[in-house]
Amino acid sequence: MSLSARPLLAAMSKNGFDQKAFDNLNASIQADIDTGRIFGASIIVARNGKIGLRKTFGTVTPEGRPAADDDLYLTMSVSKSFTAALVLRAIDEGRFTLDTKVAEIIPEMAAAGKGAITIRQCLNHTAGLFPGHMFPGLNATDAVNLEKTVKAIAPLPVAYVAGTRCAYAPISGYAVLGRILEVTDPKQRSFSEITRQDLFEPLGMKDTIYGLDGNNPHRVPISHTPRESTPQTQASEQILSIIVGDGSGCPAAGAWSTVDDTFRFAETMRLRGNNGHYRLLSESLFDYACKIHTGDLSNDTLAFERIERGVPDFPANFSLLGGYVRGEGHFLTAGTTASPDAFFAIGGGSTMWFVDPKRDFTFVFYSAGLLTGLAHLQRLSRLADLALAACD
Repeated sequence: MSLSARPLLAAMSKNGFDQKAFDNLNASIQADIDTGRIFGASIIVARNGKIGLRKTFGTVTPEGRPAADDDLYLTMSVSKSFTAALVLRAIDEGRFTLDTKVAEIIPEMAAAGKGAITIRQCLNHTAGLFPGHMFPGLNATDAVNLEKTVKAIAPLPVAYVAGTRCAYAPISGYAVLGRILEVTDPKQRSFSEITRQDLFEPLGMKDTIYGLDGNNPHRVPISHTPRESTPQTQASEQILSIIVGDGSGCPAAGAWSTVDDTFRFAETMRLRGNNGHYRLLSESLFDYACKIHTGDLSNDTLAFERIERGVPDFPANFSLLGGYVRGEGHFLTAGTTASPDAFFAIGGGSTMWFVDPKRDFTFVFYSAGLLTGLAHLQRLSRLADLALAACD
């Protein structure tokens, strides 16, 4: 080894990352762009809160706008982690408990077999609520109003007895949780006001918002590349445009954020709910929530696609943080090589934040151009493992 190489290796070791591994990660993302799977991406990789890699790739619009650090991505179901954090905060404040029945707060939710559903079951997708994206009698204008959304959900029968199965409900469970935050809020604020005042502003997430103006120049449009565009994906784009339309407060999928803002949130989670400047959650409740709360149940919603793709069954592993815990065993997950207590949140087709507390490791990934279904999870598994490989 030459003397000139030694300072470089020392710097790499001090930073806790291997540059060659970063090169492999970058090349893998670039390959997805070169093969037409996505338009572009933004990532951050960090250890102990120190960023080792921040990079943008490609473009973020079909017209070719270059990716930039201040791009605003629809976080998709990463939004659930923001909502879940506020629900847990309300529990710390004594407004309700994990075992409080939803109908105790919203009486109309007792209808059609839903009277026993609890806050915890809404958080971990075992409530048996309607699994669709849109609800009967609810138009596009109503969909941005949580009170009207919950009134549309309330008469619908349960899909199964609460607690007996796990089936991912993209919108309903977290719409109910968002409405509970509004109903129990001592200041009687809207969901969007609560998120801004109790979460985004205190954590320094200055650009993150539920319901972004469609004319915002930093907005990354909801889109698929030509290679990934099908009648099914085009229909999903239309549904998403309704759910997250201008002014939408959809707690499950409606937040827009930059990669840096989401990194600030993920870091607060890595630090167990307290970043040293703002105590979002108590450590005791965070530690309890950051466990697998679905036992060995599978996510029934994925069964059809899993069988179609020939993917073996795997546990749902939902936490109460709006996402998942890695757990033990070999199966499809984000970060196969992660420690068992690693935890993460995934947004359909395009987004993820990921924390491995054993390695003090944080990874945020946002992409322009959606990958549908399990293809996104398979992609995240590959990228998270490449990012983890950079840890010295």
